[in-house]
Amino acid sequence: MKQFFYPESIAVFGVSDTPSNLARVIVENLARFGFRGDVYPVGARDGIVGGRKILKDLDEVEGIPDLAVILVPARYAPETIEMCGKKGIRNVVLESGGFSEFSADRLGLEGAVLLMAERYGMKIMGPNCFGIVNLEAGVILPFFIIDPDYMKTGSASLISQSGGVFYDTCMLCSVENVGLRKLVSIGNKLMTDENEILEYILKDDGTRVAGLYLENFSDGRRLMSLAASSPKPVVILKANRSPSSGEIAKFHTTALAGDDDVVEAAMKQAGIIRVTSFQEMVDCFKIFSLPVLKGKRLALISRSGGHGVLSADAAKRYGFDFATFSDDFFSGIYEKKLNVIAATNPLDIGDVYDLDEYCPILEMALKEENVDGVVFVITYSSETDGAKVRNFLKFASGIIPKYDKPVALSVVTNRAEWFAIKEAADVPVFTDVDQGLKALSWSLRHHEAKGRGKKISCKYPGRIRRDTRAGRRFLGPEECFSLLERSGLPVAQYVLADSRDDLIAAAGRLGYPVALKLADSTLLHKSEVKAVFLDIRNDRELLGAFDEMGRVRCIVQKMVPSGHEMIIGGRFDNEFGPVIICGLGGIYVEIMADRSIRVAPVDKDNARGMIDELKGSAILKGARGGKPADMLALEDVIVRVSGLLIENPHIINLDINPVIVHEEGSGCVIVDAKVEITC
Repeated sequence: MKQFFYPESIAVFGVSDTPSNLARVIVENLARFGFRGDVYPVGARDGIVGGRKILKDLDEVEGIPDLAVILVPARYAPETIEMCGKKGIRNVVLESGGFSEFSADRLGLEGAVLLMAERYGMKIMGPNCFGIVNLEAGVILPFFIIDPDYMKTGSASLISQSGGVFYDTCMLCSVENVGLRKLVSIGNKLMTDENEILEYILKDDGTRVAGLYLENFSDGRRLMSLAASSPKPVVILKANRSPSSGEIAKFHTTALAGDDDVVEAAMKQAGIIRVTSFQEMVDCFKIFSLPVLKGKRLALISRSGGHGVLSADAAKRYGFDFATFSDDFFSGIYEKKLNVIAATNPLDIGDVYDLDEYCPILEMALKEENVDGVVFVITYSSETDGAKVRNFLKFASGIIPKYDKPVALSVVTNRAEWFAIKEAADVPVFTDVDQGLKALSWSLRHHEAKGRGKKISCKYPGRIRRDTRAGRRFLGPEECFSLLERSGLPVAQYVLADSRDDLIAAAGRLGYPVALKLADSTLLHKSEVKAVFLDIRNDRELLGAFDEMGRVRCIVQKMVPSGHEMIIGGRFDNEFGPVIICGLGGIYVEIMADRSIRVAPVDKDNARGMIDELKGSAILKGARGGKPADMLALEDVIVRVSGLLIENPHIINLDINPVIVHEEGSGCVIVDAKVEITC
C-alpha cells in the first residue's frame, strides 16, 4: 500500500495536450504540488504536457514506474492494465468510469480488469475514482484542478466512496482552513476496499483522525475491528440509509433492527463517530486537531449574556456539566481588575473591553482542576478589535497543548474579517457555539470509548454476504425449541398435540394451568388471529379452545408465572453478519420499540450494556418499589442467543418473544420463538 502514497515514479495513461483532456490535469497537479519523482505521460499522440513529452508506450522508460494512473475509456482499460503488467508495474489507480456503476452489463469489463490484475500480480484501486492525494509527498492524482494555495497540510485523512464527496470535502476544508493529510477516492472498490486503506491510514504517523464516506460496507465487522483497536478517532458519513424491505411482516426483530439501525448500533459499539453531513465531518476534523476532551466539566465564557445562555443550553443538550470555578480563579480575575458581570459559569465578560485580557482569562480557566475543556464565544468588529482577536487566537493555539485540554472557539465577525480570522492561527474556529459543543461531545465520546478498551471480534464462520437466491424456510415448533434447548436456553415445558385425546394427555402430563397455541411458525401476532389461549384451567376449557382454533395441530404449554416480558432476537445483516437485539417484549413490542442492538458475539458486559440502554431498564431494576428482575439470568439468555447466532450461520431471522423474566434469583423462561433459516 505504501507505494500508492509514496511512489518515486508515476506513469499517467490517457494524456493528450488538448485543453479538455483530463489526464493532463493529473500531470499538471503533480507539477503544481512539487512532486519530486519522475512522471511519465502516456498517450496515443505526440505532444508536450507540463514540460514533459507524451510517450506512446512504456518502452521508452528504462526503469519500472512505481505507480500507474489510468484515465482512458473503460473499454481500453484491460489492455492498458496488461501493458502495465508486462512492464512490471504492480500498483495501479484506475480512475476511468463506465464500469458497473454505469450498468450491470459492464461487470464483464470489470472481470477482464481483474483477470489482468491476477495474471500479473497487480493491485488496483478503483475504478471510477479520483485516486489519491498525499499532501506530504506531493502525490496529487485527481483529474480536477487543485491549487496549493487553498490545500493546507494537516492531520485529517479521508477515504471516500464518492468522487463528489471527495471533491466537496477538499473544498470545504479549504474554506474552513482545516489541514488534510491523505485523501483516497475508492470508487467501485473492485480490488481495494475501505478496510485495507483504513488499516494503512490508522498506522500513518501524521494522521490524527480518519474520516470515511461510504454508501455500503465491504466488511462491516472488519471495519469495526480496525476502529476499535486503534487509539485514533474514526468518523463515518454513511449514506444510503434505506430501511430493510420485505421482512417487517414476518419478524419483530427486522422491524426493530432495520439496516440503518444496525449501522448506528455497530458504529457505536466500535467507538466510531457517525456524522450526518459534510460540515459535521469537517467539524470532527477540527475538534480532533485539539487535545481529546477527558471529562464533562466545561468552562463557558462569552462576551454577552445571550451567548452565555445559548452556550448553557447547548452544553446541557449534549450532556455536559458546568465546571465549578475555584476562589483562586475569581481572585485572579479581580486582581486584574477585570469587570466580569457575575462570578458564575457561564462567565459573562461583556464588560471586559480590552480584548488583550482574553488571553489571561483563557489561561486561568485552563489551569482550573475542575475544568476539562473550555468554550469561548467571541463576537467583535474587525475595525476595532480584529488585530487583538487574531493575537488571542495565536495565544490560544500555543497555550492549548500546554494544558492538554480542548478549547472550542466560536467566533462571529463581518465578511471582510472572516477568512482572516480562520487563517490567523493553527486553531479551529466554529461559527456557532452549538457546532463547537456538538464537536466536543464527539471528542468526549471517543475518549470514553477508548477508555473501555473493548476489542471487537470479527470472527464469523459464515459468509457476510449471502446468495439472495438461496431458499428459506421456518423451523417447525419442535425444531425451533430443540435448537434453543441445545444452546442451554430455558424453554417452557411443551407438548405437540394433533387430536383431542393428545390434548387431554398433554395437559395431564404438564398439569394445569396450560396455554394452547397454534403450531404455525409463520404467524407474527398469534393473539390477533385467535391462535393462542392462555391460563386454561381444565379439560373443558382446553377442548373448547381447541374447537375454536379449528382442531389443527397445536402446542400445549405449561403456563409460566407472570413476570417482565422481553424480546431477544437476532437477524443476519448483509454488511455485519449476525446481530442481536434486546427489548421490551409481549404484544406491544413494535409499538413500544424500546430496544438495543449489538453485532454478535456479545459477552456479559455487552449484554448488561444492552439492558441498561433500554428506557424500560428502570422497571427491570425495581423502579417505584417494585422487585428487581433477574438481570443475571437475562444477561445469560442474551449471551447464549448471541452464541447460537454465531454457531449457526444459516439462521436468517430469530424472534424469542416473550422471554418471561422473573424476580431476582428466579430465572427466566422462553415462552415462544420463531426461527427462519436458509435451506
